[in-house]
Amino acid sequence: MFYGTIAFGQVVRVDTFRLPESEHFKNIQSDNMNFPVVRSGDKRIDSLINGDLKNRFTGNEYPNETLDSTLTKWAGDQIVFLDFQVTYNENGILSIKISAEGCGAYCSNWTDYFNYSTSNGKWLKISDVINNVAEFKTRVNKDKKEQYAEQRQELKEMLNDKDSGLDQSTYEWALENYENCEKNSDFESFAIYPDRLEIIEDCYLPNAIKNLTPIIELKYEFSEIGEELKIKN
Repeated sequence: MFYGTIAFGQVVRVDTFRLPESEHFKNIQSDNMNFPVVRSGDKRIDSLINGDLKNRFTGNEYPNETLDSTLTKWAGDQIVFLDFQVTYNENGILSIKISAEGCGAYCSNWTDYFNYSTSNGKWLKISDVINNVAEFKTRVNKDKKEQYAEQRQELKEMLNDKDSGLDQSTYEWALENYENCEKNSDFESFAIYPDRLEIIEDCYLPNAIKNLTPIIELKYEFSEIGEELKIKN
């Protein structure tokens, strides 16, 4: 394992902590076992961000252990891919997304999103970057409702297409999952990019119907929501 440095602007830098390869998955892991480590030059802020990032990502499984120990135990012989991308590092805000893939009975992949203030090390909520949260949520809910309606219509068209292979019971199963996803959306899962804010709407379907996963994209250009933003570009 080693640390490699990736520089992003003058505010903070993000180092790479590389996990040791698992013997079980050695042939397919290559060098894609990377986790971010924030270096702001302020030890207190670094401790706050890195500790919170580590614990949030690993589900708080080993809250009092070091990054090295936590990730090694957490990854075990099941994580086959782990990597990250810094999507925003300006104006005292750091936005990182971390993607992983684990393999047990089935392989599954996911991406988590993390946003921090680099001036105080605190986790950012949507209210920290948007001025009128209630109004913004109304807009997002409208867009989300429209997109789920479109996805349901596409699913209905698949059901009516005899060549699609979609039967009535699978159709109803997928619809039930769509409804649950729409009801349980989390506005606090978001990502910041240089030109936009994205509310993350992940709808994880069971492996048997994963091919029916709805595609919901809630992307808002800064130029569209300028007056609602607390971010000053």
